Amino acid sequence: MRGEIYFDERERRRHRRILKLKIYGGIAAFFVLLIGIGYLIVYSPLFRVTRISADSKQINADEIVENLRSLFANQSKIAQFLGPDNILIWNNEKIGEILKNYPQITELTIEKDYLEREIKVIVKEREKLGIWCLITQINADNISENQHSNQRQSASCMWFDKNGIIFEEAPSVEGNLINKIDDFSGQSLKFGESVLKENFFPNLVKIFEVLKKSDLKIKSLRLERLELQEIIADSPGNSLPKIYFSLRIDPGFSLSALESFKNLGLEKIEYIDLRVENRAYYKIRK
Repeated sequence: MRGEIYFDERERRRHRRILKLKIYGGIAAFFVLLIGIGYLIVYSPLFRVTRISADSKQINADEIVENLRSLFANQSKIAQFLGPDNILIWNNEKIGEILKNYPQITELTIEKDYLEREIKVIVKEREKLGIWCLITQINADNISENQHSNQRQSASCMWFDKNGIIFEEAPSVEGNLINKIDDFSGQSLKFGESVLKENFFPNLVKIFEVLKKSDLKIKSLRLERLELQEIIADSPGNSLPKIYFSLRIDPGFSLSALESFKNLGLEKIEYIDLRVENRAYYKIRK
């Protein structure tokens, strides 16, 4: 009887030793695996970026890449340890921080090719819809008598896109080749901001479309007082009547009205008032 008990105890001890060996072996294998994965990630060329490319027309592509490298390398302690050339730290989560510095860009996307270890930066840039010029008056006392009178105004011009966002400096142009707003309202604007409230800007775009379809060859508009929420179309040399539009209403109805005035003879008209929906008022020249 004692022999059997002794045999069972010895067998249990042997099973415990085997179990311990298995546990310790599993732990050792796990740490070896972790070390191997760590080596592959940190030191091997398996995750080392071979090429980073970006295509941009308005901004230096190399500048974008360098800013992204700095952004991703400093996003965490782990990223700092791995370095900017590790493909694993490149992602789309932090892209918004870069966009704050580039109003010309609407979207940045990171595409990774793990097989070739290449990164492609997709840059979606704002398209130029027109020029917005902030017109300010210069104190006449600071202008010499031999300077031309039109120098009493100073213009700061910027490109804006289809969403009304200003994003880049623009030349001060004359004529009617480019959509242009001369803003005398006194408002101040910064890159990345909208030129008008969201509910007003779509109507401004439609006003440009109406003028284009009417074949009046007018692309320059005036914003005089922001609180009035209206735009004036004024042709160079007053060859055409002034046309008043409201930014509060859809100007689609005004196209047929302008066609009617063309039949009447635009040279006879001093101004056309389209600020009331589905109504058109005008004044004949004296």
